[in-house]
Amino acid sequence: MKRALARLASLRERLTPILEPLSRAGIEVWLVGGAPRDALLGRKFRDLDLLVSSDLDRAGRALPTGRRFGAARPILSLAAEGERPAVEISAPRAPLGERNDPTPDLVLRDFTCNALAWEIRGERWIDPEGGRTDIAARTLRACGPDALRHDPVRVLRGVRLCREFGFVPEPGTEAALGRAAPALAGAVVAPERIRDEFLRLLELPEPSAGIRALRHYGALAAVLPELLRTVGIGQNRHHPDDVYVHSLRVCDGLPPVARLRLAALLHDAAKPETKRYSPERREHRFLRHELEARRHVERAAKRLRLSNRDRVWLIRIVRNHLLLPDQLETGAALRRMIRRVGRDILSDVIEFRRADLASRSQAGRAPPDWLAVEARIEAQLSSAPGDLAISGREVMHELGLAPGRAVGRWLARARRHVQEYPEQNRLDRLRAWLRAAAGTRE
Repeated sequence: MKRALARLASLRERLTPILEPLSRAGIEVWLVGGAPRDALLGRKFRDLDLLVSSDLDRAGRALPTGRRFGAARPILSLAAEGERPAVEISAPRAPLGERNDPTPDLVLRDFTCNALAWEIRGERWIDPEGGRTDIAARTLRACGPDALRHDPVRVLRGVRLCREFGFVPEPGTEAALGRAAPALAGAVVAPERIRDEFLRLLELPEPSAGIRALRHYGALAAVLPELLRTVGIGQNRHHPDDVYVHSLRVCDGLPPVARLRLAALLHDAAKPETKRYSPERREHRFLRHELEARRHVERAAKRLRLSNRDRVWLIRIVRNHLLLPDQLETGAALRRMIRRVGRDILSDVIEFRRADLASRSQAGRAPPDWLAVEARIEAQLSSAPGDLAISGREVMHELGLAPGRAVGRWLARARRHVQEYPEQNRLDRLRAWLRAAAGTRE
């Protein structure tokens, strides 16, 4: 506790440029949210949340450099500066009364571990829900019987807090998590909030445990039904687990990058409908499942309000996740694969495929033939040609073109040709290739 108090006291100096203007305006300030909890847990402060005793307009006039955003519950944001993390300032959710006691706001929060306030000037705790006791006991306790029902996104946050800090829900909260989860599918829940909590959960160690908890409480159906539909879908001799368990194992085997782990949860989403028994092989096959998965990725991206860039990235990763060692034995095959996949995502695809193959092994390691493929890919990339031996001016001269987009298209086509046939990256050979290719359609 003494160490936590020292860490909180040290914030006062760093927050002086914010506290002084607010004080001159007669506004009281409390540190709330994750920072008091993290101080007690001995964790690094990620950001700082301040609760003020006034409305946000008044606080904004005192801090004109703040940026206001949000509609339902506006926030005044101040960017990180020097050693000070970013700061978000909010107004009370309920009237504070004549004594400006933040308790009416704190009791409306989600869990007791987040219902703490630290009075920065007076250096004292305000803890109406017993949050410090629950933090010490690693207990997750909801702030009242309706805390989750009024905001079902708190179910996701509760699962994340348990996975991140080792909390265990007390029986009443355990039951409340299950009761509130179905409401996540309601139209009143902002998809962006669901997305943000879910992606933070995926970044934690062993994300499969968080996914299993979401399924246990009934929240997975609203967040990622594409994964839920793979439960119990058996595979073949190459996969000892059903599709659901396999997807979770791939997810655990990847680096803590949210969108890469999300790709793992979606990469086999089309296996239920592509499952066919092959009498010749005497086992089930899943032909084109990597292509058919696109519609599932599209639906998930739309539901989670992912950016268009992330949506396209996910589609490309899933589409290219089947790289087979016996099809990548020659330099020409490797060059065609690199061209098809794209150098911009190649390292992600390789990382993904390694985790995919490792998940099938009891030892949790990719097989030697795949590691040999990785070495060949690396060698191919290091020996790939650098600058193109022909310029746009020479393309125009050879083909009689005026400056324009056609020149760029021919240069791109020449670059693809050189990637597949590196020995062709010589001016005389590319001139001859241009003259020969000009008679074909682009």
